[in-house]
Amino acid sequence: MHTPQVLSLLGLLVTATPPSFGAWFDARVKAEKAIVREHFQSDLDGDGRADDVVCYDFKDPEGPGTTTPVVLVGLATGERFALRGEGLGPMTVQCPSAPSSKATSLHLGGNGLTGYVAGASLRFDKKGPLLTGVNSGDRYHSRSMDLVSQRMEFTSYEYSESQTEDPVPNRSAAMLASGTKDPAPPAPVWVSWGQKNWSGAADADLKAQWLRKGETVTLLATLQDDQPVPAVDASAKAILAADHLELWWLEWKEGTPRPVQLGVARTAAGKPVATWFQPPGRKNTTLPSVRWTAPDRLEVDLPMRWIVPARLDQPATDMGELEPPSGQADVTVVFSDSDGKGQETLVSTTEKRPGAGSFSALFISEPGSPHPRLSKGVFSWVPLKQGTTLRELVGE
Repeated sequence: MHTPQVLSLLGLLVTATPPSFGAWFDARVKAEKAIVREHFQSDLDGDGRADDVVCYDFKDPEGPGTTTPVVLVGLATGERFALRGEGLGPMTVQCPSAPSSKATSLHLGGNGLTGYVAGASLRFDKKGPLLTGVNSGDRYHSRSMDLVSQRMEFTSYEYSESQTEDPVPNRSAAMLASGTKDPAPPAPVWVSWGQKNWSGAADADLKAQWLRKGETVTLLATLQDDQPVPAVDASAKAILAADHLELWWLEWKEGTPRPVQLGVARTAAGKPVATWFQPPGRKNTTLPSVRWTAPDRLEVDLPMRWIVPARLDQPATDMGELEPPSGQADVTVVFSDSDGKGQETLVSTTEKRPGAGSFSALFISEPGSPHPRLSKGVFSWVPLKQGTTLRELVGE
């Protein structure tokens, strides 16, 4: 038999338990007379439980139409988020459709003026949305980026009216630096130069993976080579003549990019050697930490301040899509195969030959997250506060 004090405590516990997302949303819809456009469930945080996604609007009091739609995400763990308004570029978010049963991301997109379309693929954690993909396009350009496949593609149609063939897409890797203890799978690579000298992956191949550790990103590179050629010494000439790894990145200063090129190899005794093929603009910059953990595997540590632009609006980057401390940088990883005859083949994270005008991208997650955080400026996303009404979210 329960005492009055125990019954009182049990009552307080029951009262303190918040309603489920579905019960809360249904109650708000009834009270505020919102129009529900979509309501479906999908596992958006990878915990194996169904999370809620709803989209609603209201009848516009000043006209025959409706207000801008609002998308709500309610995680099974209790966290709730609202997304609305402008997304990527000049477009307004539209209600999403229920994804397939195999989908692991929520795709939000919309249309803008002059045929502009754009969208973002999102996963979620307890802090909010994480970016896993982007697509955008108009009559002149199209762009896609997928951090699951780690592929990126850009196509220009500006000269297609005078061309007899379809424009060729510019393909490269969208490398992912995980903020967890486990790196993302290897990024895609291409034989970007010396195809006639390449007999297959056993001849020369590259696996590039990344991890974030605090304010440092670490490249984990695995090299496949049937005829290893070590460097005879630490000079730039010796490293260039040997089998070696190259790291290219853009260093930004006052909105102007400067290409930096690092070369890394090992001697016959297994000693790591490195040099600047194109040095940084900062004088007396020391070489980064390099470790050969096996004859075919090496690690290179790069401070984020070397590669990530300090300003969020740097040209030629998508930093506006990410929320610090997540970040993005222009980085290319290259394996140069020698086979004892000088530089014969380049395997790289760009389809085109690496250079100052051809880069892949590195998307850097915040510590503890597998994917980078979506900028709060995209879809004006916010965590839902207790007591927030559906109407408030439309008006913000």
